[in-house]
Amino acid sequence: MFEQLQLAPIAGNWDGALLEPVAEINEQILDALRRRAAASAGAPPGAQPRLVTLLRADWSRLDASAQRRLAACPYLLLDAGFTQHERWEPMPSAGVQDAAPEAAVFTGRSGIALVRRTLLLAWHLARSNRLMARVALGMTARAAERIAACRLRDLEALAELPPAWIAPRWEQQPNVWQQLLAAACRDNPALLRQAQLRGLQLLAGAVAGRAVRVG
Repeated sequence: MFEQLQLAPIAGNWDGALLEPVAEINEQILDALRRRAAASAGAPPGAQPRLVTLLRADWSRLDASAQRRLAACPYLLLDAGFTQHERWEPMPSAGVQDAAPEAAVFTGRSGIALVRRTLLLAWHLARSNRLMARVALGMTARAAERIAACRLRDLEALAELPPAWIAPRWEQQPNVWQQLLAAACRDNPALLRQAQLRGLQLLAGAVAGRAVRVG
């Protein structure tokens, strides 16, 4: 499946063991979104992420087994500016952000822990395995350079007050999520692989397109 993406040569090796922390973070993401959907009934417009509001019924059908199936993606279901190197130039800090903390999708202690784990994984892969960073996180080469150069204390500070651009992947494409959720709930491996492959292709297209634009 990955060979079909025809990614440009980059440093690193494909390490299937690194998909375990990706799946763990994915499960946290899905659980957070499912919980927000369950609590969103009667909430005022704009109080919940668009992905939660539009797909409330789909989230309600996601049981624990379906959640585990969907979490086992070959890529992270969260984006933290991985195709936007300018987000990391200079390193964003807790004191200077382009969005108020209230605009963040993942909030509270569990949200901070989730973002922290994501940023630490991104930092680790950007430093040690650019292939995994590119395929599993959808990270461009220039973003990888900037993230690899970050100090751990800066990442910790960013996690404490996460900006709105650290959000579920394809937040503005609910149809992608609708297909993923439906395939996971139906417990159809072939259908789920097809939906996940579409996501993988979208990731590869975003990385390649960004590389072309910023050259």
